Amino acid sequence: MQFPTLLILSSLFSITSFTTINAAPLTSRAVRDSTDDATTLAAINQLLALFSQSLDNKDFEALRDVYTEDAVLGGEGSPPTVGIEAILDFYTTTFQNESLITEHTSDTVLGSNFTETTASSTSYANVYYFGPAVFERGGVLFRNDSVQFREKLSNDYTRGADGNWKISRQDLTILSLEGNAGLLRPAPGS
Repeated sequence: MQFPTLLILSSLFSITSFTTINAAPLTSRAVRDSTDDATTLAAINQLLALFSQSLDNKDFEALRDVYTEDAVLGGEGSPPTVGIEAILDFYTTTFQNESLITEHTSDTVLGSNFTETTASSTSYANVYYFGPAVFERGGVLFRNDSVQFREKLSNDYTRGADGNWKISRQDLTILSLEGNAGLLRPAPGS
């Protein structure tokens, strides 16, 4: 029996590689093996990198290049956040603690449902939050508080008239949480 080929895009520390695997179909949404799909998957990976970089740099205006105007941001146990302005407000409020340092890395992106103007992906990410520096030694800042998440992001994308892909829906599932979740609260006086 011949199984469809799935394209998997892996990235770590700006090193990107394509891996083609033969696998049994996950659903009827399996990826077609074509150059267009590989190009779309590469664009999606770059979009997810921009998403992570925007959060880590607290450059929330850059998220306008990530989400559509009417995007929906959903997660377990929370009502959906609808529209780019509400999403920007959500991230600004969530990351308002200036002493909080974050690092988001996406390690696997599995694309599906490719059409000329839409696509979907499931990706997994590690997210690290580091509290304020406690002391410095030899040019290295030491922090005594951190929290780590393992997340699953289910994204739907739309290609605009300009040819650029943006997230139209993003659902977040937290798979694990380790460390001091108190770091996620705003700093006093913020």
